[in-house]
Amino acid sequence: MDYDVIIAGGSFAGLAAAVQLRGKRVLMVEPHEIGAVQTSACGTLLAVLEATGTLDSLLQVHDHFVINLEDRPYEFPLLYPFCTFDFRIFCDRLFHQADVELVRASVLGHQDHTVHTTQGAFEAEILMDATGWRAELATNARRRAEPHTGKSFGLETVVPLAKQGLHFHYDRRKLGGYNVGWLFPTGEFSRIGFGSYRGETRLNMALKDYAVEYFGNSPDGIHGGYWPYRRQPSVTGNVFRIGDSAGQCLPLSGEGIRPALFFGALAGSLARRVLEGETSLPDALEMYRERNNRRHFAAPHYLLLAAQKIVPALPIGWMKGIAGAIRRPENINPLMQLYWKVINPHALAQLWRGVGSSVPVHLQTSLEDPERSAL
Repeated sequence: MDYDVIIAGGSFAGLAAAVQLRGKRVLMVEPHEIGAVQTSACGTLLAVLEATGTLDSLLQVHDHFVINLEDRPYEFPLLYPFCTFDFRIFCDRLFHQADVELVRASVLGHQDHTVHTTQGAFEAEILMDATGWRAELATNARRRAEPHTGKSFGLETVVPLAKQGLHFHYDRRKLGGYNVGWLFPTGEFSRIGFGSYRGETRLNMALKDYAVEYFGNSPDGIHGGYWPYRRQPSVTGNVFRIGDSAGQCLPLSGEGIRPALFFGALAGSLARRVLEGETSLPDALEMYRERNNRRHFAAPHYLLLAAQKIVPALPIGWMKGIAGAIRRPENINPLMQLYWKVINPHALAQLWRGVGSSVPVHLQTSLEDPERSAL
């Protein structure tokens, strides 16, 4: 074999897997420079940056979020701080934690252990697909026939606007049904986005109207893409599927960073065990599949999917009543605890610690608690 592992895709999931494989012969196939193509709003729990040693990518910490329903805002205190971060710096730090050979190429597909790319064919004992919703390596297809199926779509821009907290807007009268707007502050600037839960892609004008109507700023440069909400197979043949290629993004909230990092790190740690003779590849693939289907992740995923389908269809008065009830501390805090546990940052830190990365002292004690590291 040319390599021990080939990882197709160099964003969150692929880089997390690569970090776990330091010292092995790893090839990463990615058509762009690492960190050059941002499709994420780059908002996650602060504990995620702490767990992965990427705190120098931090832009702003947020202790609350605001849901604006038509003309009324509802503020929710956050039990755990969230943050916004710099995509390029974050990816660069993960890349330098890893020890990989990078080839700038697009994946064309695979046959057995051979990966075909625009720069030639390469062989490896273990293959990983982190190419996003198209799952180009696992499915041997660079483009799907039905791009809207099981995916939301969003566009985002950056404007000079300083604010506090994470902001979301839902207003059927102005934004349309099953559409959502958001603002994620990053210091002196803010990321303003507009998305469709139904996967509608013609959102350029809608983003412009949203930015001007609510924030008085016109978009200057746009990025974005699909984020899947429907679960896909976590394993196809002999290929680990990680991140969006396995549909691991959380519905409703659209959070895909935490799942991509955790399952990428998990796939990488299982691959290391195979390479070191601790388990077989079929057993490692089965362990990975079982962990994806475990109730700590699967059950919340389906609950959030149900909420994504039902909540936007409710009368606005019902939505305001629900928001008013949820923002009480006795209600919002247990919900935040559940959301934290969907992908427990302490479990992510434990995977990072397993390959010798530094973990903050305040996280190390909690790693000994099996309940807090249940996933």
